[in-house]
Amino acid sequence: MINFLFKNKINFYFLLISFFWLICNIGIENISFKSIEWLYNGQDGTLHQLGWYFFKNDIWRFPLGSNPNYGEGFGSSIVYTDSIPFFALIFKLLKFLIPGNFQYFSLWYFITLYLQLYVSFKILKKFTNSEIYSFVGSLFFIISPFFLYRFGFHASVSAHWILLIALYLGLTYRTNQSKLSWLILIIFSSLVSYSFTIMLLLFYSLLRIFNFFYDKKNFLIILKDFLIILIFLLITLYTAGYFEVRMTDTLGVGFGVYKFNLLSIFDSAETINNFYSSWILPDIKLSRGEELEGFNYIGIGSIIIFIILFGFSFNKKYRKKIFSSENNSRNIKILTLISAFFTIWALSNKISFGPYTLIDIPLNKYFFAILSIAKNTGRMFWIVNYFILISLILIMFKIFDKKKSLILIILIFTIQLIDTTSLINSRFNKTKSNMALKLKDDIWFDLFEKYKTVNTTNPKSWSPLFTNFSYMMEKYNIKKTNLVIQARSHRKAITESRYSLYKDLREEKLNPETIYIVDGLSHLRHLKYIYQKNESVGFFNGDNFWSMILNEKKRMRRSDTEKFAKIEPKLLEIDKQESLSIRNRDSYFGLGWSHNLGKQGIWSDGPISSLLFKVDKNNRDLELEIFCSPYLTEKKQFLEFDIYVNNLFNKKVELKKNQKEESIKILIKENYSQNNEVKVDFHFKNLISPLDALESPDSRKLGILVKHIRIKHI
Repeated sequence: MINFLFKNKINFYFLLISFFWLICNIGIENISFKSIEWLYNGQDGTLHQLGWYFFKNDIWRFPLGSNPNYGEGFGSSIVYTDSIPFFALIFKLLKFLIPGNFQYFSLWYFITLYLQLYVSFKILKKFTNSEIYSFVGSLFFIISPFFLYRFGFHASVSAHWILLIALYLGLTYRTNQSKLSWLILIIFSSLVSYSFTIMLLLFYSLLRIFNFFYDKKNFLIILKDFLIILIFLLITLYTAGYFEVRMTDTLGVGFGVYKFNLLSIFDSAETINNFYSSWILPDIKLSRGEELEGFNYIGIGSIIIFIILFGFSFNKKYRKKIFSSENNSRNIKILTLISAFFTIWALSNKISFGPYTLIDIPLNKYFFAILSIAKNTGRMFWIVNYFILISLILIMFKIFDKKKSLILIILIFTIQLIDTTSLINSRFNKTKSNMALKLKDDIWFDLFEKYKTVNTTNPKSWSPLFTNFSYMMEKYNIKKTNLVIQARSHRKAITESRYSLYKDLREEKLNPETIYIVDGLSHLRHLKYIYQKNESVGFFNGDNFWSMILNEKKRMRRSDTEKFAKIEPKLLEIDKQESLSIRNRDSYFGLGWSHNLGKQGIWSDGPISSLLFKVDKNNRDLELEIFCSPYLTEKKQFLEFDIYVNNLFNKKVELKKNQKEESIKILIKENYSQNNEVKVDFHFKNLISPLDALESPDSRKLGILVKHIRIKHI
C-alpha cells in the first residue's frame, strides 16, 4: 500500500488538494449527496439542481434528455438547465440506488478540481520533465481568477479541464495521430456544456486547417474526418435533447455585449456579483456584459512572470531562449495563430479598451443571427488565457536553471495565493450562510402537500418567481411546473402556452389540481376583477406572494380575506400622464402584456390585452388617451383591433404602417364605470411575430407598444 502511494504520490496530493479546495469553496457540510440546500441559494446552482430533480423523477423518454415536466406546456431538456447531462443520464439510470433528495454537483466540482490539476500537470511535465516544477505550476490553474469565477456556482462551464485537454492534444500530438481523442472529447463536451463544444469544434477545425497547409495532404481526408465527427455529434445532440428547442431558439441577444475587453485580463473584479480576486490590482470599470461574461483576469502571478520575462528579453542571451522553440515549434506556432483567432472572436464586432469603444463594425442581421448562437464571446478567451499561462510557466523554466526556476515559481505562486486571499476568505465565509431561499408561511406547506402542479400566471423562460419557489418544489415533490428558468427555450411553445393560459384564466377554466402563483400585483388585480363573484376560487397570501386555487375558497384565512379585500385597481388620476413599464409590477396593465427589451413601454402580447384602473368618483364622461405605436412590417401593413370597455364594445381601430406613433382616444361614459373601475380590452386580429417577419427570433404576437396613458374629463 505504501509502495503504491509512493508511486502515485502526485495523484494522491492532487486528491488531497482537490478535497481541501472543495471544502473552502462549498463547505464541508455541502459535500454529501443528500445536501441540497446550498444549491437553492438563488444562483445558477438552483437552476441546475431543480432541472435535475424534475428530470430524475420523470419517466424515460426519447430523446433521453427530454424534461417536459420542467416547463409544463412548452417542455425543456436537461441540456438547457446546465445540469451536466452526462451525470444526469448516469444517475437517472441509478435512480433506484439514490435517495429522494440527491445532488451530484459536489462530486462534479471535486472531479473538476482534480482534473484541472492533473491535466495542467501533464502538460507542464511533458515540456519540463520536472515533476516538482510541474506540480507547483499546476497549482496556478486552480487559483486562476477566471476559473474561480465560475467554480462553485456554475457547474457545467467550470469544467475548464476540457479546454486544457484540448491544449494538451494541440501541443503534444499531430492531429492525424489524435483523431479518436478529439472525437471523444468533442462528443463528451456536448454532454457537459455546449459552450465547450463550440470552442472545441472551432479549435479542432483550425488545427486541421493549419496542419493541412503544413502537410499538404488530401483535403478529402479532412472532410471525411469532419463528417464522422458531425454524424456522431448530431446523434449525441439529438439524444441529449438539444433539438427540443428549434434552431432559431438557440439565437440570443448578446453578441457584441457579453464580450472580451482589451483590459479584461487586468480587471480583477466583477462588481455586479461582488467578485473581488485581488488585493493589489484595482477594479477597472467595464460594461455589464464585459464584466459578467468577459471576466478573464489572468492573475497577479502571470503578470509578474510576464514582467520578469519582458525585462530579461532585453538581454540578448535570454531573448534567444525566450523566443526559441526547438521542441514542438510547429504546434506552438499553430496554437499562437489559433489564439489570435479566438481573441478576435472574443472581442466580437465591438472592440473596446476599458470604457472606450475603438471599433464598432456593423453586421448584416442574418450574419449577426448566426454569430448569436455563441453570444457569450467573452468565454472564448478562456482557452487563450490558459495557453498564455502555460507558455509563461514553461518559458520561465527554460531561461533559468532548475533551482532558480523552482524558487521563482514557488515565490510567485505564494504572491498570487496571498493576493487571492480576499476571494478565498469570501468564498469560505459564504459557505456558512449559503442556505436555501425558503418560504416561511405555513400556507405553502399545506398547499404544496396537497397539490403537485405549481404554475405561474405568466409563463416564460425566465420567471422572477423562480428562486423563491424552487426549493419548495423539490422538498414537497412537485410533479410539474411552468415556473422555470431555462438557458434556451422553445419560444413559440412558450408564447402559445401563455396565450392558452390567459384564455383559460379569462374564461374561469382553472385546473383543479394546480396552484397558480400570481405574477405581480397587476396580475392579481385583473384576476380579482375576473373572479370576484366566483365562490370556489381561493386566494392566499404568504411571504408577500399570492396564489389562487380552484375549490379552495373555504380554506382562505382571515388574513388572506382581509388582504384580498384591500386589493383594487390602481387609481389613474385625471390629467396625469402615466408611463408604463413591465418592470413595474404595481401598474395599470393586466393580462396580455410583455416587455420592450428594457426600453420604455409595454407590448401587447397575444390576441387580448387588458388595462385596468380606477377613476375618481364623478358624474362626467371621460376620455382615455393611449400613446402607442403599432407593430407593422413589410408583411403586415396595417393593424386592426377592437376595443371593449368593461366588456362592452367601444370602437374599432385600424393603424397603418406609415403611422409610427398614435394617440388612441377612448370614450368612457359615466354609466360604463362599475364601482369606478374601468377595464379596457384590446382584441387584436391577425397578429404576427418578429420571427414571422424574419426580424428576430422573438415569437411573441405583438400588437401595440403602449408608452403612456392619460385620462381627462370631456
